Amino acid sequence: MKKITMVAAVAAAAGAACGQGFYEDFEGGIPGSWTVIDNAGNGVVWMTNADWGDGNYTNGSGLSAAVNSDSSGTAEFDTELVTHSFVVPSGSALELTANYMNFAYLDFFDIDINVGSGWVNLLSWNEDHGGFFATPGEDISIDLSSYAGNSANVRFHYYDPNSFDWDWYVQIDNVAVTPAPSALALLGLGGLATARRRR
Repeated sequence: MKKITMVAAVAAAAGAACGQGFYEDFEGGIPGSWTVIDNAGNGVVWMTNADWGDGNYTNGSGLSAAVNSDSSGTAEFDTELVTHSFVVPSGSALELTANYMNFAYLDFFDIDINVGSGWVNLLSWNEDHGGFFATPGEDISIDLSSYAGNSANVRFHYYDPNSFDWDWYVQIDNVAVTPAPSALALLGLGGLATARRRR
């Protein structure tokens, strides 16, 4: 038991040194620690795919975070889904799976990051990605290594800058900020495992 405790302590220390990642699969809905913003003020906001009456069209399963302009009954929308604050781990990436259908190149799905000096765009889509109201989705990986050590928020922004346009939808699932394995943690785990095998 002491060896297991030591391994956990080494891994925890390494995680604290390089920041902590996170994972969200939306099986409990939109997390209470995340923020949903309705810039258009008409209730077309991030909810779950089930709230919109849709299946999960990403490469995930169960619930996803989603906005469906087509089902909303209104032509105007501008909504943001903002993660809780987190410290960007060294060598990390933002990973997720998504499905986005664009209507006539009128609307946008952006992913942005803020480390305290305003939003910086990481990805902007203005064309279809994935099946139409169907799988497959598209897997996304965005390098965050240049932001390592900073306290950050990530924003998922679905909007149409025009007026009187009905569009389709966006869904995201399995959102993760994945820290790179720490050399300290790997050495600690490997060394302790070797010591255990020799006994």
